[in-house]
Amino acid sequence: MIAIVGPTASGKSSLALGVAERIGAEILSADSRQLYRGMDIGTAKPSAADRARVPHHLIDVVDPGEPYTVFRFQNDARAALAAIHGRGRVALVVGGTGLYVRALLDGLALASSPHDPDLRARLEREEPAALHERLRVLDPESASRVDPRNVRRVIRYLEIVLLTAAPVTPRRGPSVSALRIGLRPPRAVLVGAIERRVREMVAAGVLDEARALAARGIDPRLPSMSAHGYVHWAEHLRGEIDLETAIERTARDVRAYSRRQMTWFRRDPAIRWFDPTSEDPLNAILVAAA
Repeated sequence: MIAIVGPTASGKSSLALGVAERIGAEILSADSRQLYRGMDIGTAKPSAADRARVPHHLIDVVDPGEPYTVFRFQNDARAALAAIHGRGRVALVVGGTGLYVRALLDGLALASSPHDPDLRARLEREEPAALHERLRVLDPESASRVDPRNVRRVIRYLEIVLLTAAPVTPRRGPSVSALRIGLRPPRAVLVGAIERRVREMVAAGVLDEARALAARGIDPRLPSMSAHGYVHWAEHLRGEIDLETAIERTARDVRAYSRRQMTWFRRDPAIRWFDPTSEDPLNAILVAAA
């Protein structure tokens, strides 16, 4: 198995297609937003043509209003891997959602995380900044990993800490043997790629996509709608901001997210990093897979 990881807009999908066609592999997406149907442009899903060239898995799995957890991803991904291997094919795990990649490759024991609906309801009534500060006091490592604006994740971490009196750091199960390739272009190159991607989304019709989601009554507070840009496209469609402001805010959010992605992936010493502007990760993968 081969994993291709890195920040958004670093070239993972293009590399994965090249590898898959050369070695007869299938692609398993480790992207927490490409799971949702009807959110194609805003999540930069592989095109229909690309998916016709190479089989893809765990894309368009659920509707935006349906909950989908990392525990469910772990089970679905393991089933997909078993099917891929059963066909005698190589699996390429491709994506930038670090927790999904780690849950699959490092065997995190996720099912034992406790839940308390009453505690969660109390936490949901608190201010986001206060929640993150409490997490920082109780579990500094987890607080450093989670974006304070991701209130749902902050509350989940707090719930675990308060119910178990233990840090969130998940237990590890057996790791999966995988060649782990990371793409890390220079920051200036990545920032430029992010800017181009956001503007290409607009040209491709992301506003129509956001309009269709709103027409379906998809609650903007749902986890699916935290995919970058949708909140700002909705603001523009409501006349609250102009299009250029929506583009700038979306690019800003994606840039910040790319930094958090790199912070996460740097913790994995097994990843072999490549600068795709000056190195050839495709050749390295082909040599390793030979």
